Amino acid sequence: MSPPVLDVRVTEKQVEVSGCLTDTFSIDHYTMVGNKDSSYIKCDAHTVILFIPGNPGAAGWYIGMLKEVVEKLGKGYAARAVSYAGHGVCPIVVGSGVDQSHIAWTVDGQIQHKIDWMEILEQELITSKPKFIWISHSIGSFMVQRMLVLRKDFLVRTRSVIHLMPFFRYDPYPKWKEKLLSLFARSPAMTTFILHHASSFAQKLPKRLVDVYLEHIVEDRELARGLMCNPAYAKNFITLGMEELRDVPEQFDVAALRLISEHSPTHIFYCGGPDQWAPLNHCQELESKVKNGLLPKNIRTAYNDDLLHAFIVNPKMIPPVVDFILESIEASPDKMEKKIRAKL
Repeated sequence: MSPPVLDVRVTEKQVEVSGCLTDTFSIDHYTMVGNKDSSYIKCDAHTVILFIPGNPGAAGWYIGMLKEVVEKLGKGYAARAVSYAGHGVCPIVVGSGVDQSHIAWTVDGQIQHKIDWMEILEQELITSKPKFIWISHSIGSFMVQRMLVLRKDFLVRTRSVIHLMPFFRYDPYPKWKEKLLSLFARSPAMTTFILHHASSFAQKLPKRLVDVYLEHIVEDRELARGLMCNPAYAKNFITLGMEELRDVPEQFDVAALRLISEHSPTHIFYCGGPDQWAPLNHCQELESKVKNGLLPKNIRTAYNDDLLHAFIVNPKMIPPVVDFILESIEASPDKMEKKIRAKL
């Protein structure tokens, strides 16, 4: 008997979450039913990857990477990703910023937005009841950490947590960067004014000129152009970004790291740059805390000097990140997956 024909498909959908129309993505395996002229049906998954992006909050940047991860993991895995409230290309997603400001412009609001998204998602997955693997980037790691502390019901279904260049501690290196960034955070009107007008200027430029600028910088020029030339979106993400600088703590939340990792292994990937959001000394301090017994031993860290914090816009930097994700997932197989592998 020939093996079933599998296909991995991406579904993009705008869903109302916390009263905000939000870009969401689903990545699933499909199998053919009958002969080649028959239809495909979606496969159930024993493990679902849940992805929370970093600011500027558009999950669309990461879908190619996540699709590759799901393809390489094979049948039994799926992925779901969500953009931030008020972050996207479509005007109705970005919104006016008036009614949605308490959600789109605050870290707490965005965390509640992700919790509400999860509750919607759990209804979709109510019959299969899969385990979860959380993957996050930058400030998305802070959101995932807070969610798993606030919601024990999410944590008990978590198989592992993977943070990519996590911005869950605001202590940039060197110190002059902290002073400069803090200056911008304390001057929201000035910062928003500058970025808003820069985006308005880009909006008026011919599409060809914008593409020339983006050609050697990002892989998805269509998405990048839509974001770059959207003044309302620019206001949303810079306002949230300044809120992040005021909200993220200067030290690690050791209690949260311990609580989460005592239940599920945590894998953390750092990069070069230097990265002011997740510098190398943060990686070294975590390793020291694990070695000294201040944190559980199932917190694993890795470092790649050839990567940048904004790795996702550079196609050449994505393969090492995919490799780290796959290694992290394979390091903590699910019980159901073990049974499946034993039968092969």
